Amino acid sequence: MSSNSIFPRKADIFHKDMADVREIIARPSLDTFYQVTFSFGKWQTWLESNDAAGITNINDSTVSGNTRVQGRDFMQKMSVMCAEAEIPGTSFQSTLAVGHHQGIQEEFPYLRTFPPLNLTFYCDLDHVIIEVLESWMTFINPISSPNKKDLNAYGRFNYPDDYKETIHLTKFERDTFTDNPTTKLTTYEFVNIWPQNMTSMRVAYGDSNVLRCSVQLAYDRFFTDFNYTDTNQAIIGDAFTLLNSKEQARRNGLRDSLLYGNTVPEGTIANNEKKKTYSTANRKRYRSGR
Repeated sequence: MSSNSIFPRKADIFHKDMADVREIIARPSLDTFYQVTFSFGKWQTWLESNDAAGITNINDSTVSGNTRVQGRDFMQKMSVMCAEAEIPGTSFQSTLAVGHHQGIQEEFPYLRTFPPLNLTFYCDLDHVIIEVLESWMTFINPISSPNKKDLNAYGRFNYPDDYKETIHLTKFERDTFTDNPTTKLTTYEFVNIWPQNMTSMRVAYGDSNVLRCSVQLAYDRFFTDFNYTDTNQAIIGDAFTLLNSKEQARRNGLRDSLLYGNTVPEGTIANNEKKKTYSTANRKRYRSGR
């Protein structure tokens, strides 16, 4: 574009032949090549045992031959059964600055917001995914009474540090696993994610369909890497090859220390860690209501 004009000129209009156009548009990205990786680091805290039927506990992700998860950890099963996901968007909340004397108004952003992440799963016969999600949500706000049907039972929310996790969404292409790939991975990391809404699942007589479970997850923010090349770890490795939530929090704390030293800004992970004054005993006392 000409440096002395803000409008495009005739020479700036794309008018190449069809071969040039085909070269540009001949490599579309398909929405069927993706994987959601559940990099849970605190699942042993919120995933309760449910072995009433004598089935090996799904908490034990290392047990070989587990019939409920086919010898794999439940996070890998959730990854395979995730039928729909969303590449996240983002938006800004803005405010107007009006110059009454000049007759000009300008709009400025003041807060970046992130929409929830919506995931849909195929459900298997053992309902492992439903159990994991329900256990996760129950831990956030458990019933604090021996008899959950008691009219005097009450709920008390647990600490966010105990249930907020990390999830990765990786977008890859058809040639990612060939000997000479021409594309790189795009990876999204959702920080401090937790289930906000699990939708009802309709069952009915008539035509049979695979039961689907949909969940809406809230999170603080996401980070994106458009040049991730370690394909083996990102896609065909297990759920622990990417950083889980505890490891991510530790690395973020080290990053803050390197950037800010002893003067850590308000709201950073390292500063929040320093502000924790509750011990494990205090947490147990808090949950028991004493």
